[in-house]
Amino acid sequence: MTARRPSGTPPYWEAGTIVTLRWGDPLGPHWAEPVRVVRDDAAGLVTWLAEGTPVLRRARADGLPFRGDPATMFTAPTVQARATWTDTHVLRVSPTGRSWSVMHFFDGTSGEFLGWYGNIEDPHQRDHDTVYSADRVLDVWVEPDRTVARKDEDELALAVEQGRYTEAEAERLTAVAAEIEAVVAAWGPPFCDGWDRFEPDPSWEVPGPPDPLSR
Repeated sequence: MTARRPSGTPPYWEAGTIVTLRWGDPLGPHWAEPVRVVRDDAAGLVTWLAEGTPVLRRARADGLPFRGDPATMFTAPTVQARATWTDTHVLRVSPTGRSWSVMHFFDGTSGEFLGWYGNIEDPHQRDHDTVYSADRVLDVWVEPDRTVARKDEDELALAVEQGRYTEAEAERLTAVAAEIEAVVAAWGPPFCDGWDRFEPDPSWEVPGPPDPLSR
């Protein structure tokens, strides 16, 4: 396996490069999304996930939807599954060293901006063509009119009950959500940076499917 380094350190990827975002243990069931690099520098990484992109996802082995049985949401065995990212395009801005990214959602047909999603996750690591992180429970949704709402607080409570997180870990995630909300209240970057008006290079084709395992 290629040595990993923190994102935000050189060498940087050129715009248009296809890289893979992997969420969770890449050697087991995990999410993997091929994306185009929009910008990459010391401040952070910006990527584009196009509607119709083939992805890998972590699915319940019993075939139920992730939320199909709340009593086993965080304890049910999982498997690797192939899927397609549908309905939206996503421009993700990942500030260096932060425990969150901001996903800008656009309608997959009209391109209309739908809102910002503050996604709580581990600070990114990378190798020559892949970004590694872990998605966490609890996120922050911001409407185009800047109305803010926390998402999945009920799931965070279940995650603690089922042993996925300790109370202390849940409190740290809640603090990260508050950090995102403070950035929104101050209308700081990346919310104020105009990414909600982004238009991708029309020559960018949808990437091919990601490999099931890390390289």
